Amino acid sequence: MSSRALPLLSSSPFRLARRWRGLLPSVMARAMSGALAASVLLAGVLASGTARAQAINLGQIVQAELRPGWRTEQGTHMAALHLRLAEGWKTYWRVPGEAGIPPRLDWSRSQNVGSVITHWPRPIVFDQNGFRSIGYDRELVLPLEFSPANPARPMALQAQILIGVCRETCIPVDLSLSLALRDAGGPDALIVAALERRARAASSAGLGQPTCQITPNERGAELLVRAPLPRLAREEHMVLELPGSGYWVSDSETRREGEVLVARAQLRDPARGPISLERSALNLTILTPDHMLTHRGCTGG
Repeated sequence: MSSRALPLLSSSPFRLARRWRGLLPSVMARAMSGALAASVLLAGVLASGTARAQAINLGQIVQAELRPGWRTEQGTHMAALHLRLAEGWKTYWRVPGEAGIPPRLDWSRSQNVGSVITHWPRPIVFDQNGFRSIGYDRELVLPLEFSPANPARPMALQAQILIGVCRETCIPVDLSLSLALRDAGGPDALIVAALERRARAASSAGLGQPTCQITPNERGAELLVRAPLPRLAREEHMVLELPGSGYWVSDSETRREGEVLVARAQLRDPARGPISLERSALNLTILTPDHMLTHRGCTGG
């Protein structure tokens, strides 16, 4: 059983540049607090002429496939997106940090897929042109758990994927991948290894009850989160998310105050309305070189 990967450049470099420019407003928004230079660098690459993009052989930078995986005991199907990157190139986690661009995965053209859960493995925090980014180097195996709309029928995946791959500069990559999911097949060692690097509950590492404060300011609000947690590593980074809120959340400034990990981030409402915080919806992820911990919710404090 194999997957079929269409040409990595499923459209011309000119079309890719137009699609990437469509992402630049959100990139600029994410760069408000300091990564503007890196975003301008990306814009400059696109504006300086598509000739440079044409001169790059993307097939030598990134290779992609859908791994077929296996049918789970719960009746779902565990597959994966597998990206292989050339030496020195990186791609991004779902929250890319100061200078990155998040991947976009569109499964709407698939057949008989009721839902999909993305199981992100632990990323690395790295420096990119002087700014902090979050992602993967050399290889990403991204487990994807599909539930059929009709369990009696097979699923057929049609994926439209837009990712950024970066070294000194960033290049847009537009992927079209397809795969028929069948019942046959046992656990895939690469997918199993990626699943073992998923986030685990922060309580297992001794996390106490996080508290959060929101302070309105002229551009939106500032969010301050304090998480009682024994030190895990020399380098610790807390990522704050408000899924479903529609708010833009900046990359956080993380610091230690003894046994408390403190993160500060800026919130913006794209509609320029007042910011309100649903504390139970706050998702925090703590990243170190060897840990990815997650917790949902905070109390006032």
